[in-house]
Amino acid sequence: MKKPLLLLSFLITTCSAVYAQSYNEKAAEIQKTVWGNATPEFSLKQVPAKYANESAVILAQSYNIQRTSNLKFKFLIVTASIANRVTRVSTLHERVKINDKSALERYSTLEYQKKLDKSMSFLIAKINDVHNTYIGAKIIKPGGQETVVNTGEEVLLKNTGKDQKGKLAIPGLQVGDILDYYISNNDLSENAMEDSYKKNDQVYVLADEYPILNYSLYFQFNSKTSVYYIAANGAPKLEESTLPNGDLVYKLSKKEMPKYQSQKWVSVYRQYPYIEISSAAKSKMMSMGNPTAKAGGLTANKELFQTFFHEVNNPIDEEPKKIMKDYFDSRKNLKAAPLDSSMKILYDAWKLRLFGNFDKDDVDDLKALNYRTAKGTIATINMSRLLTDMDIVHEVLLVCSRNTSSLDNVFNFSDLDAVIRISNGNKPLYMCFDDAVTHFNEIPAKFQGEKAISLVPKRKSATKYVFDEMNTTIPMVSADKNHVEEKVEVSLLADMQKLKVQRLVKQTGYMRHDGQKNLLSAMDIDNGLMELVKGPPLAKRLSKNYETKKSADAFLGGMGKSQVEVRKSFMDEAQEQFGQEPVQISDYKVINPALENNKPVFEFSSTVILNNLVKKAGNNYIVDAGKLKGSFVQLDEKDRKRTRDIYMPAARSLTFTINLAIPQGYQAKGVEELNTKKANKTGSFTSSATVKGNVLSIIVSRVYAGNFEKAADWPLVTELVDAAFAFNNQKILLEK
Repeated sequence: MKKPLLLLSFLITTCSAVYAQSYNEKAAEIQKTVWGNATPEFSLKQVPAKYANESAVILAQSYNIQRTSNLKFKFLIVTASIANRVTRVSTLHERVKINDKSALERYSTLEYQKKLDKSMSFLIAKINDVHNTYIGAKIIKPGGQETVVNTGEEVLLKNTGKDQKGKLAIPGLQVGDILDYYISNNDLSENAMEDSYKKNDQVYVLADEYPILNYSLYFQFNSKTSVYYIAANGAPKLEESTLPNGDLVYKLSKKEMPKYQSQKWVSVYRQYPYIEISSAAKSKMMSMGNPTAKAGGLTANKELFQTFFHEVNNPIDEEPKKIMKDYFDSRKNLKAAPLDSSMKILYDAWKLRLFGNFDKDDVDDLKALNYRTAKGTIATINMSRLLTDMDIVHEVLLVCSRNTSSLDNVFNFSDLDAVIRISNGNKPLYMCFDDAVTHFNEIPAKFQGEKAISLVPKRKSATKYVFDEMNTTIPMVSADKNHVEEKVEVSLLADMQKLKVQRLVKQTGYMRHDGQKNLLSAMDIDNGLMELVKGPPLAKRLSKNYETKKSADAFLGGMGKSQVEVRKSFMDEAQEQFGQEPVQISDYKVINPALENNKPVFEFSSTVILNNLVKKAGNNYIVDAGKLKGSFVQLDEKDRKRTRDIYMPAARSLTFTINLAIPQGYQAKGVEELNTKKANKTGSFTSSATVKGNVLSIIVSRVYAGNFEKAADWPLVTELVDAAFAFNNQKILLEK
């Protein structure tokens, strides 16, 4: 009876040994290829004098990708099918001079996905989908001695057989050394859905945090592969050629590539040159049923967007409209409701429909539910067809996030986003499909001020919509709509060494989103969305899906937060605010969850005990009064010179009222130093302090007027940043 088990054990052990052997052999082959065929730039050892003060200098960096695609028969028991067999080898090779401890820490370890096997078996057929990564590293000392790092000493951070993640320490690496390393990804896939422009998308930004002396890209594709690329923001076009065997080659070489000039408030895909390239099999058969696999710029993807209005190929989800009708109870009530009321319920019904439904995979990470986002294009298409059916005049606005490429540089369908603007006299209404806490008529910060394409849909039939098109701009939201107001009551404890800080915090607009996601539980948000539209309870929604029905207890038990988790959420928030972990926290609670636009202010409170903000000076005490506001941005010297425009997250404002109780027998000195006023066209920073009785009152106001400033106005922005940071260092003397 035990023989089959012994045989199975033998086979598993033997197969593991064979895999290890073949992996090691392949690793040796790749090492020989990468280091043996390296270009002369990878033998450099000297750094030009002008880079002597850089943290690190990349002597050479190259990316090499070779892809082959071909069709292959897969035999099943009674039939056969065609799979697209794709092999791809992509290798990053870098040679870097380490000049300081910061760079040493950065390069002291390499982390990578060593193996990932997502192959699938169907009866006697197997669809391969395998990823393997091979790495190599060597250290070149200033005297020229070379030491190859033993990659066999890696640590597996994850090892589940089919999923291995590795980490390799670089022992002996020191400041002044050169590290020459590579990471080679080898992929074999027969999964057609994995072979698309979207899945194969690669972006190469032609700038780095360190200067690069020699930079190169090399792409080689066989003739059965379709390739599409763009050179954006002034990046040079790739040099194209064809090899004798018909393979397509695209390459680029650059010298003296500059580093990022500043990493504060930038939009990389708007401000730096980059190459975006992707590929897929030419066969039409492989792209059938996968239309979003296409690439081809704005025009092609705009046309693709319009094809999704086809009601037969892409049926309308009527559930949000059904929830809205149930909410108003009768057609008469719905008709009598003001447009902004009925549209709000329709939008909130969509939120419940999307964010109030789950699949079996969600149960694996219930704490991540608050951070889900919608696919704006898909949601907009469905909502537009519902509005068309209800004769609601509206526009569909195609837009790109400020954090991604511009409309001019749209590459594939996923680059596009969309919102709806409903005609409502001189006050249009907006439906923006972002996260679970976005309100009806709230424009996410990532779209504010962006250029957009307005499409006005007209339904001709279930299979045909036509569109009137024009250019437009999505409006900005003023700073007072993205606001934080915090009231702080401060007193010294009896030991005169710690501060008791009672906080009441109110957040609106863009400024509330992080707080809501961090402090509310997934159950809080789900209950709130349900109550907005009088929707079905969670248990009932879970029971409608066979897979979530089986996991209902896990959802119902895990979407809430325990008292320990609630406390930790408020502790984390306070630690981020004050730059230190509170000694104690109490009286923490959410007062208003702000899940609807009728109650838009997210409000919470807590009381914390803080250490390290009071110092004894003889019979007197020094209080770090400026730090009671929380931390401010400090600009490094390297950030003070700037040639690129400033992409702020949003126009925003913050007001803090701090009341410090002066202990009996003491008086406050240095109050006048807390009075500051800086204002210019980019915003303002003001602080004022007064003493009434035994209370020192400090009012701090900070405003960033816009979400975008020209580089020429950077000195004005730095003036405000410096004023705020200077206030952060202000102290009050409590004199006996």
